[in-house]
Amino acid sequence: MTASRTTRIVAAASLAALALAACGNDDGEPSPSTSTNPPPVVTEPTTDASPTGEPSAGPEASTDAPAATPAPEEPTDAPAFGPAGTAQSAEPSGDLLLPVGLRVGDHDGFDRVVVELTGEGVPGWQVEYVDEAIEDGRGDRVDVDGEAILSVHVSGTRYPDEGEEHYVPGEPLDGPDIIDEVHYLGTFEGLTQLFIGVDDGPADYRVFTLDDPARLVIDIADPED
Repeated sequence: MTASRTTRIVAAASLAALALAACGNDDGEPSPSTSTNPPPVVTEPTTDASPTGEPSAGPEASTDAPAATPAPEEPTDAPAFGPAGTAQSAEPSGDLLLPVGLRVGDHDGFDRVVVELTGEGVPGWQVEYVDEAIEDGRGDRVDVDGEAILSVHVSGTRYPDEGEEHYVPGEPLDGPDIIDEVHYLGTFEGLTQLFIGVDDGPADYRVFTLDDPARLVIDIADPED
């Protein structure tokens, strides 16, 4: 065999091998990569959901009830109730105070009237049952519902300055039980005047002050409560 013929046979064999390789890749599969770089890493996003789609349980709620706190207007050293026929009084101390609120409430064994004031100090008081209600300054008679009238003078009080918020006399407040109604008449010469109409006649009562803010408290005993 001559050298030229041998060369043609080798070339033909090479062409045949290339054709077979091309046919082997006609199935669409890519040839293996010769890259030495590692494949990228895909991290799945994390969620808090459970596989069923239900929300995951949160921390268990505490079953311990909060500790009871004393009522803000019920001091541990409140005085005893005094007899109905005895007047009760005390002197004010500190600066003159401005009345800014009035409320009436029902408590276990008594009804309560609270006069709220603003300023530094504590008010004084003069409290007693009277036969009729007479307004200070004008001398007018005040019609008070109830079988007994408890007169209340809050001492150490003042008039409001211009534009200063304060409690304004108006319609009487209805009482919840043994108190029929409360008349607030305002301030005259350093005394703020109220009348409390008491059902079923004179009842024992007590008077004391609270601070932060300053308040005068009048409790009327209800023996049927």
